[in-house]
Amino acid sequence: MLAAPTDDPLSACRVDVAAAGGVDELAGVLARGGVALFDGVRGPRALLELADRLGAVAPHRDSGPTGLTVLTDREEQPGAGRTGFTNQALAPHTDCSDKPRPPQLVVMACAVPAASGGACVLVDGQAVHADLATTAPEALADLSGPSGMFFGGGAGIVGNLFEPQPGGIVGVRLRLDDQARFSPKTSEWERVLRAAIDRHTITFNLAAGAGYAVNNRRWLHGRHGFSGLRLMYRVLVEPRPEWRIPAGFAPAGTLR
Repeated sequence: MLAAPTDDPLSACRVDVAAAGGVDELAGVLARGGVALFDGVRGPRALLELADRLGAVAPHRDSGPTGLTVLTDREEQPGAGRTGFTNQALAPHTDCSDKPRPPQLVVMACAVPAASGGACVLVDGQAVHADLATTAPEALADLSGPSGMFFGGGAGIVGNLFEPQPGGIVGVRLRLDDQARFSPKTSEWERVLRAAIDRHTITFNLAAGAGYAVNNRRWLHGRHGFSGLRLMYRVLVEPRPEWRIPAGFAPAGTLR
């Protein structure tokens, strides 16, 4: 079962995917708020079945032929962008930030929780956007303009934290490691951005069989460092159009 804190900011996002209509409910929750928590998904086959019902599984550099990636500590020195295969903390980020069109959903399931540490981290990009609009509008302007960040290595792309999308919504793209660089114009706002992210960070633990799905163009995800074995499965998904899951969020005060 999900280990829910007493004051649970994600209580309205919990879905029983095994119930009749559970996947429809999961998609509806994702369409409204961009994040959903679920239980009862034990093993890679169950996660892939859930992903297939949500949409088309998208490949990842580190995934196997089915599109599933096994995330655990491989006890080796990580290469560029491979901290996920260590026991180190992962700063909140979006997946595939170096792709022109990142996959829209990240679906994670826990197979073995860590003996110590390893809490999941989620941050709502819409909340960070609204925070900066109030506390640091100049920073928000620079982090929303063209060419504010570079993502990836030599074959990476130029983008920014907040990217306008069709229909007046905003998509999020972010890494805070050696696979991303701020431009001279946006680098002065990194400290302000990190502070805003910290203010909206949600942490929680997953038991075996529990997991979460996030809109990769709205929510950042990460984890705390851990010790012992921790085994997670990840699948990236392009959702079915009929689910009407937006590739981002509407800025605060915008009617949709």
